[in-house]
Amino acid sequence: MLVSQLCQIKDTIEHGRVIVATQKIQPGPLGLVVFREDALLAIPTTRTPEDLSGPVPDILEAGPQLWTDWFYYSQKSEEVKSRILQMYVEMDCAPAVVLKQYLERHKKTRDEEKSQDVAPDDSILNNIEEFVRFAMVIRFNTVELCPPSDDGTGPGYDYGHGLFENACKMSHSCKPNCIWKTTQDGKAKEIRAIRTIEKGEELTVDYVGNVLGPIPERREELLVTKGFLCNCDRCSAQDGDDTRRFMCSQSPTTGCPGVHFLDQPLLTSEPTLLQCTHCGVQPPDSYTFTALKKEEQLTTEIQEVDEAADELGIENLSSRIEQLSPPHDLHRLAEKCYGLQGELYSKLGDHRASAQAFAKQINCRIAILGDDFKSQQTAFLCEKLGDELCHVNVEEAEEAYRRSVRSLQVMRGGVQDPYSKCALNKLLAIQSRLVSDGDLLPHQKDFDGISKLPGGPPRTDCPCALCGNPGKATNLSGEHLVFCCDDHRQLHTTRVHELAIEEEK
Repeated sequence: MLVSQLCQIKDTIEHGRVIVATQKIQPGPLGLVVFREDALLAIPTTRTPEDLSGPVPDILEAGPQLWTDWFYYSQKSEEVKSRILQMYVEMDCAPAVVLKQYLERHKKTRDEEKSQDVAPDDSILNNIEEFVRFAMVIRFNTVELCPPSDDGTGPGYDYGHGLFENACKMSHSCKPNCIWKTTQDGKAKEIRAIRTIEKGEELTVDYVGNVLGPIPERREELLVTKGFLCNCDRCSAQDGDDTRRFMCSQSPTTGCPGVHFLDQPLLTSEPTLLQCTHCGVQPPDSYTFTALKKEEQLTTEIQEVDEAADELGIENLSSRIEQLSPPHDLHRLAEKCYGLQGELYSKLGDHRASAQAFAKQINCRIAILGDDFKSQQTAFLCEKLGDELCHVNVEEAEEAYRRSVRSLQVMRGGVQDPYSKCALNKLLAIQSRLVSDGDLLPHQKDFDGISKLPGGPPRTDCPCALCGNPGKATNLSGEHLVFCCDDHRQLHTTRVHELAIEEEK
């Protein structure tokens, strides 16, 4: 069954009903919407002004959101209810079994009391099979509905969560080829390709948003919440966990530049360091024990620092944050250490140190996930890097903002998206400063190249004057300029006009 001209639903032995590409999908520099879908059922967060479900029955006091879910489901037509109940579920999973037993006990008690009064929980206790199935549909298929704020500086209004009949059939991957974004009105999802997808390839998204979590943690979360063991390329890799790498055990004596990746496919598996990627040495058990112990201690320290920062303020934890030392510059914990240090130095006004920390954090993410993987978090970090570099090296700030814009355009679209527009506005502002005050702006040469993407910017003879993407030439006010799209040409034209008015004043 066609979902759009680009994809269709297909039955498979391994994953059941999935969505596959009907042709080769190439998102290009401006991204591509594969399909858009309105929510079959949109549900507000319980006890918000939009929640009209009323008092929560005693039997659901521990889980009030489920009552809100059931209330809005009950308002739907029988045809829509039927479609909802046909979504993927695991009725023999532990949560379903426990919930059913719990409700049956309450129903037995109610029947024994022989009360004639109509109670709020009657709609549940008189329809236990339907309620349990619906609860499992919610458990396995629901997705959040939280678009960006209108100014693009962070998450916007929380519209709750929803069920999507087609989008829920997309497979999971810890390195997906698509993302889904919530429309600004909170009523629909837009599925966008973030890399080339071959004809017949499954469309995948990340269910849990934890791409830098270690393999056993990601797998356990998916097993508990979604009922399956992830076997994506990253989780089933034979060369170890790409988020957990340690210096070669011989490095202190030989200077070996290689690393040991950790092999631990499940939480119950014995963690093992693999042989060095450079010299091939197998680390002794004592080295493995010490390395994993330090990893555990650092994990605990980062968690404690995070919690304390929320309560005390990050600037009051400077000594602890500065002492954070990861087992390797490209270990997943390094990304967290550099992030905390970048936030600390930014708060203290040390823009040099903050920019250096954020640059290390970005490089760590790219080393783990690959420079071909579009990540919204990495794009936001490039924006943060640009914010700090504005005080240190403006040319590098421009490139950091360009990187953010290029990534966000693929993932979220152009100027209509608040996140993209926010990054574009920062880029326009810094380019305006370069035109009007270029010789007076900070340019600390030791920061040259800090914003460079591994492999360099997009290869093109005609880079867009705004974002650096491939463009086509045009003539504007007698200048030979290049833009990748009409939106960027219009933004540039408007900004030039504003600058001219400012100069006349």
